[in-house]
Amino acid sequence: MNARNVGAIAVSASLVLVAMACSNGSVTEEGGAPDAGSSTPIPAEAGGPSAEPPDASDASRDADAAERVCTDEGWCHTVVPDAQTLRSVWSDGQGSAWAVTEQGNILRWDGTAWVQSHAAGVPLYAVWGSSPTDLWAGGGAPTTGDQASPGTLLHGTGPSPSTIAWEAVAAPAAVRSIWGTSATDVWAIASVPERFRTDDPSFVLHYSGPAGAGDAGSEWKVDPVSNEFPSYFQKAWGTSKDDIWVTGRVAGDFDSVQGRLYHRRPDGEGGFVWRIDQPTPLNDWTPIPAVLDGISVSPSMVFLIQLSSYSGDLLYHKGISNDDGATFTWTERPTSETGFTYNAVSTIWGSSPDDVWLAGSLGRLRHWDGVKWRAAEVSLDGLPVQKAIHAIWGSGPDDVWAVGQDVALHKGAPGK
Repeated sequence: MNARNVGAIAVSASLVLVAMACSNGSVTEEGGAPDAGSSTPIPAEAGGPSAEPPDASDASRDADAAERVCTDEGWCHTVVPDAQTLRSVWSDGQGSAWAVTEQGNILRWDGTAWVQSHAAGVPLYAVWGSSPTDLWAGGGAPTTGDQASPGTLLHGTGPSPSTIAWEAVAAPAAVRSIWGTSATDVWAIASVPERFRTDDPSFVLHYSGPAGAGDAGSEWKVDPVSNEFPSYFQKAWGTSKDDIWVTGRVAGDFDSVQGRLYHRRPDGEGGFVWRIDQPTPLNDWTPIPAVLDGISVSPSMVFLIQLSSYSGDLLYHKGISNDDGATFTWTERPTSETGFTYNAVSTIWGSSPDDVWLAGSLGRLRHWDGVKWRAAEVSLDGLPVQKAIHAIWGSGPDDVWAVGQDVALHKGAPGK
């Protein structure tokens, strides 16, 4: 079988942007004024000697307003080309970041601007990389009627981030999530987009490296969890090849939707085993809420965002393990204590137990410092961000991206 074909269970311009500086919540643009020794007069309408001098304080305020792109807290606003909706973002921690859009484009942040790397022709929902020159992106066309459209996986490789070439690989459904531990250990979720029925086709896919010569298998294969625990799978993440998490949904009683959280661990015999590992229902008639998103900040600490099937309330759970990730004890809290209410949270990311971010509608960002939640300062000059945040990702606490509907915010190291 060709490594790029699908088997029964296998799937194989210019944008100018002001330079950003987050030190004091402002930047300075150089240029525009003539050299000090120039003999060319400045026209009166441009502020020359015969022009009426403007009020100094007004000019200063106008300059500050024009130049300011970073908040005092260090969240810098970047310009999104053509007002696109960014659905996922990944940063290599070395100055480049990648984002995918509903409009089907792969964008690369080159340090000063977003530039297009590839046009896929279908909506894209996920991006992840093992290095600056080895990346995966995924998506797929919307479902037409009751027929699921095939998905798209794109593998990007090249000698440098600016010369990445993208190669398409078939997927059984639209790719919604990608995460991995290395170039030869990548996980993806392929589920019908924009649908919530739990009986729609849904797959957990695993990539273990290119197929070898004479190998009848494929690079990407459907993981056994897809059949062992059939669900509408949503997201994959983890901390290592021995610690993989996947969220999903299953049908419950009275047309309710119940969330599922699956954990992959070594079986002690050289292999791996999947099991359900999640918060316990409050009582027999209250189902597990639908899991929206999750993140592991360490092998022994997991955060979940969940939506109640009955009340519509948002909850967040923190799972703690005292036996190296073998079992978890879960604590449930309302997201209202974070500043979010109802279904305003869409995504979560964290780098450590005292560095967790929640993002959602109206540009809201909340940060957990290990003790309390607080609102992030992302507004410039009193003008609030009111565009939905769909994804947040960072390579560490001083390199965090939050992207969404015509918005891309970057938090760098203090003073940079």
